Amino acid sequence: MAAPRTLEGKRVIELSQFIAGPTAAQLLADFGAEVIKIEAPSGDGSRGLPGTAFGSVYTRSFNTSKESLVIDTRQEADRARLFDLLSTADALVCNLAPGALRRLGLDAASIRSRFPHLIATLVSGYGQQDDRTCMDTIAQCESGFAWLNGSEDGSPRISTSWPADFFSGLYAALSTAMALAEPNRTDGCIIDISMMEIAAAMLLGPAALLVSEGGTPAPGSGNRDRAAAPSGIYPCKDGYVYIYGGLDPYWAKLKGVVGGSEASAAERLARAEEFDQQVSAWTLQHTRDAVLSVMNELAIPAGAVRDPMSAVEMIRNLREGAVSRRLESGEHVPTYPALFDGERIHRSPAPSIGGCRRTD
Repeated sequence: MAAPRTLEGKRVIELSQFIAGPTAAQLLADFGAEVIKIEAPSGDGSRGLPGTAFGSVYTRSFNTSKESLVIDTRQEADRARLFDLLSTADALVCNLAPGALRRLGLDAASIRSRFPHLIATLVSGYGQQDDRTCMDTIAQCESGFAWLNGSEDGSPRISTSWPADFFSGLYAALSTAMALAEPNRTDGCIIDISMMEIAAAMLLGPAALLVSEGGTPAPGSGNRDRAAAPSGIYPCKDGYVYIYGGLDPYWAKLKGVVGGSEASAAERLARAEEFDQQVSAWTLQHTRDAVLSVMNELAIPAGAVRDPMSAVEMIRNLREGAVSRRLESGEHVPTYPALFDGERIHRSPAPSIGGCRRTD
């Protein structure tokens, strides 16, 4: 089958910047929606972030297949233009703070009153009832994830890959698409996405249920798995590998290779550092490839710790078109990371400020 175009004929106005909102709108565009990205005269804030000769890699990663329209919401005439667009649109995707939306006359109550037909997806840190601004790293900290993800010495650690933003964008896109695709829907809907709830669901996960039922999560364990030992990153002669050896069937095979001790799963977890040392004492004697070869023979999950350069090369070699598509100019366009009967969704490059949807 060809890639589905479920949202073809739907118009989405994107009033957002940086990652969460743009990612949501990008995914809607992937499945056929017409996405008009509203930008201030200075552009999406991500346009000023680092990149190459082709511009910010941040803007170009999350804004494919869109049109850009400059609207200065500080000007009454431009606000009227925005409202005109919303009156004919099918959906709005927005990650402005609730207070900013209220000043624009685009808070949830005003949207329901002025645009009763509109599917409006509003992404914020704490929900539309709370005016506090938020960003990914704040959500990681406030949600408890930075503590849960902490180092072995107890110091909290954030992820530098913006997981709260990405998961918020995914939930926003899925929720918007499902509302747009609902048969016979004639009225609009306010979809309220809270980054805190997304972080609890996707970053805390089992820990959120543990706490809810009276338990206490163990403190940060660095790169060590918190549910099974020994499992973690281990040094080799020429690099590092990750070995997931903590489940009983894996340890039964791995202990003979590394000269490990016999112990139950609970004992291994309680003495994780000791069992990690047993594994690392063996891995240090071998190259990374040699270790991975043994793990492959034993069917124990393991992988190399790669830098981004070698990782991208490896991923490109897995399937045609993976990671990005190179244009004749040398610019790369991020590709959709799923295949539909072997075919990828085609993405066009991110637009310039105020530019039309680009073609190759």
